[in-house]
Amino acid sequence: MNVFAPSLIGGLLLAAVLPSANAAIEDLQIQSNATGLCQGALPVMDNNLRKRPLAVVNQGTSDAYVSCAFTTIMAQSGAGTIPSDEVVRWFGVFFGSTVAAPQTVSCAGVIGYEGSPDLQYVSLEVDVSSGTPGSNYLYFYPDDADPEQTDFHQLTSLSCRLPPGVSIGDTYVGIRMDDA
Repeated sequence: MNVFAPSLIGGLLLAAVLPSANAAIEDLQIQSNATGLCQGALPVMDNNLRKRPLAVVNQGTSDAYVSCAFTTIMAQSGAGTIPSDEVVRWFGVFFGSTVAAPQTVSCAGVIGYEGSPDLQYVSLEVDVSSGTPGSNYLYFYPDDADPEQTDFHQLTSLSCRLPPGVSIGDTYVGIRMDDA
């Protein structure tokens, strides 16, 4: 018993110190329902918004603006091979609609942080309806901001104008992570 315990402890310490043979750069997706990441842009807009477990819905009779901030992962040590401005590969949302006629949803993607000289704004729009649930989505890709760009800064968010009857259901952000 006395010989086994030191060998076990030594083996565990060695396993903790040695890098994993499977360490690599991983492409991952973080997803969430909008209720956890989105809110009305102003308190007055909350009167028209219903925050259900599955979606944030505009139940009012006029447009409502909703802001969403995405969650990403970044190594604090700085030891990884992916710089902080190259973490996000894309981000976007899926919409729902109770209205049969197409409703135009406009969104502004915001990449970076306030005060940054590299802060980017990208405007996109999509028509959504209850008859086209499979195409009611809007994704932001780096080349939407610049044809030469391949990734985004790790801080990403968006603001969308939701017409009456339209909801934000799920949110997605594709990230790159070095798990070494």
